[in-house]
This record gives sequence, structure tokens and C-alpha cells, in this order.
Amino acid sequence: MVWVYSNAPESRNPESAEKMNAKEDFLRSGVMTNTDRHDYGEAISFGPFTLFPAERRLERSGSFVQIGSRALDILIALIQNAGQVVERRMLMSHAWRNIVVDESNLRVNIAGLRKALGDGEDGARYIKNVQGIGYCFVGQLTRERIVAESSSLFAEPSPRVHSGDFAPGSACPQGRDEVLRTLASDLSRHRLISIVGPGGIGKTTVAIALAKRLSGVFPSEIHVADLSELAHGDTVALTLARLLGLDDLHHIPVACIANYLCTRRALIILDNCEHVIDEVTSLTTQILSVSSATYFVLTSREALRVKYEHVCRLPALEVPPGPEVISIEHAHTYPAVQVFIQRALEAGARFPQTSKSYAAISEMCRELEGVALAIELAAARVATFGLAGTMTLLGTRSRLQWQGCRNAPARHRSLAASIGWSYALLSDEERCAFRRLSSFEQPATLDAVLAAVANGTNGTGDLSNAIDVVEGLVAKHMLHIQPGPDDLPRYRLAASERIYAREQLNQPALDKRSIVQLNGVQRICI
Repeated sequence: MVWVYSNAPESRNPESAEKMNAKEDFLRSGVMTNTDRHDYGEAISFGPFTLFPAERRLERSGSFVQIGSRALDILIALIQNAGQVVERRMLMSHAWRNIVVDESNLRVNIAGLRKALGDGEDGARYIKNVQGIGYCFVGQLTRERIVAESSSLFAEPSPRVHSGDFAPGSACPQGRDEVLRTLASDLSRHRLISIVGPGGIGKTTVAIALAKRLSGVFPSEIHVADLSELAHGDTVALTLARLLGLDDLHHIPVACIANYLCTRRALIILDNCEHVIDEVTSLTTQILSVSSATYFVLTSREALRVKYEHVCRLPALEVPPGPEVISIEHAHTYPAVQVFIQRALEAGARFPQTSKSYAAISEMCRELEGVALAIELAAARVATFGLAGTMTLLGTRSRLQWQGCRNAPARHRSLAASIGWSYALLSDEERCAFRRLSSFEQPATLDAVLAAVANGTNGTGDLSNAIDVVEGLVAKHMLHIQPGPDDLPRYRLAASERIYAREQLNQPALDKRSIVQLNGVQRICI
């Protein structure tokens, strides 16, 4: 999926007096308006769905439907040729421009699209497979022209958002005010900032909130791209080129991007970089070396480790200290409690407003270590199991399987999916060490951790290799550090990761052909 939060770029020929040049550039970003006539768009409806092709938005009964950018390309192509069979190679050419991909990529995206549309459920049929040829859209369509009026020839560019996760309150997520202020300040001194942390900690939420907060600082353009669905054969450079509207120039994407950005004050946020970190590193360093007005903010589970990178290690949401009892008013001041209560109420939970209730909520927030995703998933269970029942279930493996929002990215629909995404990106030695370290119930000294890793990874007791493995796990936020009573660091797995790691001890060993499901795209884990 590509999310766009973008103000329209300035005209590429600013000194030209011809309105057609300006009009061309504004049309590229979809924000051109005209006083002499209406600006028309199109809404295409089928069943409970409405597609807005120009805005690249799909809605179901007025609610945003989150699907990947490839799937959306395929849907638009099929609807544009409704009733006709579109050959597989044509669909692949449309969705993967000038990129050679295996046909399985098309099948995966068609399957995901059918699932999002509920194709085949309750008699609904939208996409027909014509064996050996391609696919055909068979749903009944209704087309409607959308009219928007404006009072000026070229309206001031306004932020455009293409994502279901941009909720009205997302500009100020709970407990992140200080982080956002710091990031905004840091951008005045650093042009490459990486927001790093474990899965589910809230990196994407903070990055999107930062984009909104800085819309006035970067009036020319702000772009946010989610890289999580990049499949084999895709490149970060091609994705960014398409995001900037440079589809016709992608044969040399990095040079084209650099040329486009060299005179623009732009903020580019690349979200979910951990699985394409080498490509992101190459792209950002090349762009920054030639474009002095471009700023990058990245989110990743590990830092790039390059010169000039400024790393923001995103902390967990603050939780009440325990186990002493605190007042309801005091509990309400902690962001973790705020998130828990908000999500529980949204899920239909009702519980007495008593000190006992808030003590239980505080205990669960501590158990979940302030991880936003884990707190939201647990809070959603309260409507079914109550506070006491949910707290009991936290001690079991069921916490890993609790399902979140249906329209959330696949890696955020459960704790197992979130941890599994990170686990799949570890090396074989790191996975082995991660599993072995689940035997430590309490934070362990470095000596104890190194001994466990050295004796378990290859049985040779190679201490230098064990140091590299431990450093890798810490860098990827799969092993956490906390101060010990003797001022020496202690190492531990978070409770949820420990449960997940112990489950992996009973699984067959992963080999180089192990297939991991990464957010709907099959990738080979090497």
C-alpha cells in the first residue's frame, strides 16, 4: 500500500507564464480547480462499494477499505474494462510497471482483492477468473460524476490523505506530544531521522501525526509511503518515483527522484523499512547527497546505521507504577491507561468506575509493557471476558492470537503476526538465540546471555559470534536492555515475545526455503 499525505508540488516551470504548464502540474496531484468550470471526478459504485479512481480510494458503505496499492491498480484496471476479459500480462503490466514479476504475485493480489470485496459471500460476484486468459469484472456498475467548485483559479494545495489509519484524532496520539515536539525540533538540525522500536509500539502513528503537524513547515509537499507490501522484484526507488508522479521516468528512478526534489523543500516519510533496509539506505543517502532541501523520516524496527542518521528510539506508552494502588484521577494521567479505556469503550465494554477496575487496568498495562498494539488488543477483549477474565487470559498463549481491527495491516492484526513479522527477518542464528533466551524468566546478565547464545547457536561456544548475535537482536528490538541493581545492564525478552519464542521451540527448524507470510505477500525468508 502507498499512503499519500501530500500538498501539491509547485510548477516544474515556475517562470513560465502559461497557465497550461501550471495546470499540468496541478492535475498530476489532483488539486487543480477552476472558476470558469467545474472540476469533475468520478465515483463508481458496485454493491456496497464505491471506487474513486482519481483519488485511489475504495469505500464500503462510506468507510475506507484498506487494500494494497497493487490490488487497487488491478481493481481500477478491471473496472475500467468491466465486462471484458483483461489478460493476465496486461494486469501485471498495469500493476507492476516495467517490473518483471512472477504470475503468483498477481494471484496473491487477486485473492486479497476478492477477500476485501467479499467476492463469493452471500452470492456477491465481482471478479471472474477466465481460465488460461485472465480476469473479468462482472459486477453491476453505477457511475456518477462528482462536482467540486472553487473560488480561485488555482486553489492553495491542501493535504491529501489516502489511508484509513488517518483518524481525526491521530494528529495528537495519547502520550506522544513530547515525542512529536522533539521530532519536529530535530528536523531543523537533521535531514534523516529514523523512528525505531519494536512492532506495535506506535511508530507509524507517530510518523503520520508528525506529517500532519509539519504540513505548514513543508508547504510544498509531504509524502508518506508505506513500504510493507513491497514484493520480490519491487524497489524502494520505483515506489517513491511512482508516489511523486514520476511513473514515466522510472527507468532511472534515483536520478529522476533527485532531479525532481533538488529544488523542492520536501518531507518524505518512509514507513516500515525493516525488510528493505538496504534499499532504503542506498536511496536516502543518494538523495540527501544531491538535494539539500529534502528531509527523510523513516520508521523501522532497526536503524539504518549510516552517517548523519539521527535515531529516535520510540519508548513504550507510560504505565502506572505498581503494584501500589493509585486514584482513578491519577491512573487517567497515564497514556497506556488512556489507550486501554478508549479501545475498551469503542469495543462496547462497560465496567464500574472504581479503584479496583483501574487497578486491574493498570496491572494489564504493566504486563503488556506499554506496547500500544498489545494494549489495544487486550482492551478489545474486555467486552467479552470482563476485566478480571481478560487479566487471567493474559497469562496464557491466547494473547498472541487475539484479533485486532479487520482493516489493520496484516502484521498488526494480532501479536503473533506482529512478532512473527520481526522473527521472519532474523538470521538463522538470531532465531536460534531468540528461542533459547525464552528460558530466562527474569532479566539476565550479559555473561549469562552470551553463554546461552554461544552454546546454543552452533554448540561451539564461540563468544565473538555470540556477541554479534546479541547485538543483532538488540538492534532489531527483539531483545531488550534494562538497568540492573549493580548499574550493569540486564537483558530480557518481553513477555509476549517470550511466549512466542517458546512456541517456536516446538516448531520444525526453519530453513532457507521457509515461506513467511509478510502482510499478504509471500516472501522467501533467507
